Amino acid sequence: MPGETDLHKTLKKEACRWLFRMGYRCIAAEVRLKPLGIIDAVGTGVFRPYNNYLFIPRELPQTCFIECKASRSDFLRDCTEDGQMSLSLMEREQNLFGDKPRPGGRKRRRRPLKQSVGLGKFAACLCQPMANIHYVLAPPGVVKKCDLPPRWGLLSFGEGGITVVIRPEWQECARTVHVEGAIARTLTGDIYRADDRAISSVNREIFAQQQQLSERLRAIKSQIALTEMPPPLARSPRDAMQPMRQRSMEI
Repeated sequence: MPGETDLHKTLKKEACRWLFRMGYRCIAAEVRLKPLGIIDAVGTGVFRPYNNYLFIPRELPQTCFIECKASRSDFLRDCTEDGQMSLSLMEREQNLFGDKPRPGGRKRRRRPLKQSVGLGKFAACLCQPMANIHYVLAPPGVVKKCDLPPRWGLLSFGEGGITVVIRPEWQECARTVHVEGAIARTLTGDIYRADDRAISSVNREIFAQQQQLSERLRAIKSQIALTEMPPPLARSPRDAMQPMRQRSMEI
């Protein structure tokens, strides 16, 4: 992403590697989910009995979101202000049940309210759940335990890698099919952008080779000595006979 720091890029790479080590097999970074925005790292997978998050004796599909925060200001930017959650729940209730009809009148139709306006990413993931597990990944000291949003866990990144500081609470509702479709779109876009980058790099190499060739040609031309120009040819037979006549007159 434009304006991204090297630390944030490293956090995203380490988050994807950690998801793979944890058993997730459908993984992508910077996944765009329309109601929520862009999630830094997303992983989905089906876990065997007793090897899942709930430790139950059956296979369990899991979806995990990881938000990477390289600074304190970046973390506070996604937090929800006081009262926004209550307002969002009121708007959701109005969208579901609508206004009460007036006595003796018909019910008025209104456009649905945007119930995610004003919510930060942490609260939006709870109001419109799409994952079972949510983590915040940050360097030590950036995020405090008391500042964590409800149901979110905390991962710490240091010299020894990623460690779990706080386990998140399990969220039952998840839209795994929608998330996997978003991961597929993200990976497909990455493949096409990689092809464009490869083509542009090849074009840059060809242009550099052409510049080197032109410089060599200019150096060779400067070393070539110009030869004498031959005398011009006669334009007509009369012009060609004039030198002969002059010689005969001299004799």
